[in-house]
Amino acid sequence: MMRPYTFNWKQLTIAICQLFVVLACSRKDEVLLPGGNSAVITFSAGSVREEWVDFNPEDVRGTRISDNAWTTGDAVGIYMLPAAVTDLTNNDVWKNKKHTVDDSGKLNPDGDVNTLYYPLNKSGVRFVAYYPYASDVTSTSKLTFDFADQSTKAKKESKDFCFHRGTTSYTSGTPKLGFKHKFSRILINLSKGAGGPSIKDVQVRLSGMPKTAEVNLNNFSQLKKDSFTVGADSVTVKAYTHPGSTDDAATVEAIVAPHSGTGKFTGREFTFTAATGEEKFYDLPDNFTFESGKVYTFNLEIASGITPQSPTKVSDGMTNCFIVAPGKRLKFYVSRAYTHDGSTFSTTLHTGGTYTGTFAAEVVWDDAAVVKSATVSGSGNSAIVTVKTAAAKSGNALVKICRSDNGETVWSYHIWVTDYTVAETYTNTDGNGRKIVFMDRNLGATKAGLGSGLGTGLFYQWGRKDPFPATLAPGDSQPGGGSFTIVTTSSSLGTIVNTIQNPGVFYCAFPNSSNDWHYAFRDNELWGHSGTKTIYDPCPSGWRVPVNYNMSEATSPWYGMTSTNGFSNGYNWGANALYPASGWRHFDNGSLDFIGSYGNYWSASPSSNPNYNVLTLRFNSGEISVNYNNHRGRGFVVRCVQE
Repeated sequence: MMRPYTFNWKQLTIAICQLFVVLACSRKDEVLLPGGNSAVITFSAGSVREEWVDFNPEDVRGTRISDNAWTTGDAVGIYMLPAAVTDLTNNDVWKNKKHTVDDSGKLNPDGDVNTLYYPLNKSGVRFVAYYPYASDVTSTSKLTFDFADQSTKAKKESKDFCFHRGTTSYTSGTPKLGFKHKFSRILINLSKGAGGPSIKDVQVRLSGMPKTAEVNLNNFSQLKKDSFTVGADSVTVKAYTHPGSTDDAATVEAIVAPHSGTGKFTGREFTFTAATGEEKFYDLPDNFTFESGKVYTFNLEIASGITPQSPTKVSDGMTNCFIVAPGKRLKFYVSRAYTHDGSTFSTTLHTGGTYTGTFAAEVVWDDAAVVKSATVSGSGNSAIVTVKTAAAKSGNALVKICRSDNGETVWSYHIWVTDYTVAETYTNTDGNGRKIVFMDRNLGATKAGLGSGLGTGLFYQWGRKDPFPATLAPGDSQPGGGSFTIVTTSSSLGTIVNTIQNPGVFYCAFPNSSNDWHYAFRDNELWGHSGTKTIYDPCPSGWRVPVNYNMSEATSPWYGMTSTNGFSNGYNWGANALYPASGWRHFDNGSLDFIGSYGNYWSASPSSNPNYNVLTLRFNSGEISVNYNNHRGRGFVVRCVQE
């Protein structure tokens, strides 16, 4: 007799569950199914650490720094992968689970949805993690960092990208997450030196640094592979000053993308602004490279007259030529965009005080690689131009200032990089007893004396404020970059407004315009013949183009100069009175000619016969004229006189 069958619901339930587990575990995309609360993965205090690698180049004192303490509230993103998987976009991963550091240093999941579990089948897993957490990283695996503002601790830490690339296979227990910093850390220890300002509440800016960097987390998850995409644009970083700064000491910190000092990242510097407004600077060598995960410690003393240096500040923002010594910085306001002759300028070019936007600076040409960088900070009529010059180099550059919104040039400036202090002068007396004090060299000359090249000074078309270099032909690249071009003048091109918008163009004159770049219009006051220095005058502050007030030989500023000492590449008319035969640039093609044979020097005064010429000093080996008629479209040199 058969025994009756008794149905066991409990055994059936267990069997069904086991079947589902087997089926689930056999599915590739479900290999990481949770196994219940007993399999929750925890990251306890001490199992999570971060580490910097110290760097100690010869010119920077390094200090071992290891940050093992996370800040309460720091949030990291964690990925769990099968042990053999390296692709974060793989369907088998648990993606971007947010965990936050508590007071003890432990990482806790933000709710059940972010809780991680070991696989039920005990297959090995590894962990990839990063800081700071971003909720939108799941689909792209990319993070973008903008380094500009690090003025607070929180803002600074939000730029500090850390990454854990797991290699250990876990099936149980507490995983250890060792994070490594992937950007570069700058730590500046400031101290007050002799004569220096108080360091308390100092503000520090790091200029010329990369503005952005993009990180692809999926690339970082690949074993032995790091990948950054550093943005091409540079930015001035506002650094973080640690609390507790005193009059004598302060600690400053910033995070920057790994980079070298090339391209847009040349001319990098630290700017220190004291509470009093006094500024000091520290230059970074162009060959200085910031590497991934390394700390760069700078111990700097802010003193008077020593590194970090002070800039050359110019209060007269109304001049078109600034003198600055090699290796120094020049700062001045963008004043010409807001002060102009309304009867001459068009309102579409110069908006006066109505333009409140920002500006950019650009080097038009540089005859000796003397300008390392030219930048504009601020906006509107408070914008300030900063020009940084190269050490141990003398020469000239033409820098133009453009509106950021449309690229329009609003003004341009001649930067004369020289050790010349304009203290070396000589005095001449005209036929009416007027004493004229001259510079001992031509405007833009790298030295006083006879010769050629950079020693002759720069060339100007009469009445224009912007110079042309003393060497090379139109279109040739200058040693420091840029060039000037030639364009035939016309009724639309030969205007004041157009020359301001195009400072690097030599406008070729033709007979139908009386050999003048200023087409069909004679403005005799461009350089102030009546006696007042104009806004087009090319000389530095306190100096101007010489004037022949009565337009006669007796009132020539060069009256009485003769060839008594003989001619040798120019004339020597006494102490501090060497006049090189600098030649000229032709009015019809801009080419340079007659160097060493002829000298031609502009005055600010027109000729009365014919009235479309200008009075000049002209000489060669056989003749001298202190009142010679010359075409305005030519490029001659200028010897400035005191106002």
